[in-house]
Amino acid sequence: MARLPLVIYPDEILLRKSADVTEIDQDIVDFVEAMRETMYASNGIGLAAPQVARNIRIMTVDVEPDKGGSAFMHLINPVIVESYGKTSYDEGCLSFPGLVAEVKRRKQLHVQAYDVHGKLLDFEADGLLAICLQHELDHLNGVTFVDRLSPVQKTLVVRDYLKRREEEKEDEQLAEILRVHGVASAKEAAEAGDAVLRSVHGQRV
Repeated sequence: MARLPLVIYPDEILLRKSADVTEIDQDIVDFVEAMRETMYASNGIGLAAPQVARNIRIMTVDVEPDKGGSAFMHLINPVIVESYGKTSYDEGCLSFPGLVAEVKRRKQLHVQAYDVHGKLLDFEADGLLAICLQHELDHLNGVTFVDRLSPVQKTLVVRDYLKRREEEKEDEQLAEILRVHGVASAKEAAEAGDAVLRSVHGQRV
């Protein structure tokens, strides 16, 4: 299975609670592998199934990507059994390109989940791994990291994010228009327009 397209906020898929995986078949095995490839290709340290358009309870994680995949984990139907302490971290998200915000989290976790072989995983997590697991588990519950901010913070952050996204879309549309017309840049287009105006003005004189 090839790299999967990312779902970008405010797509409604990100706001839905995901269903438990009831059968681990070849489709699930292939999907986990596609999630792994997508996560690494996107320079992410975690990815939840809703972020690639499937509302099922699967996540992939690797908080040490420079180790060549030795720290890679995939979790099916993950559950936080217990959590301890408090911490905070400046989090980003593949579904919110360019956005970073400080989020409060639990410091340590006791987690249970299954792998693609149906084996029960039962482990403790702390540090960046604990933060990443909570972030991805939120996705499985239809919660994004901006939902963890105060109402005022969320309003300001989301407003600025959506404004920037609109500006980027406008830039992309302009670039496509220029490409279709064989113009390399907006500056070149403006210069070409000025030359046409000068020519027309000269003819009238």
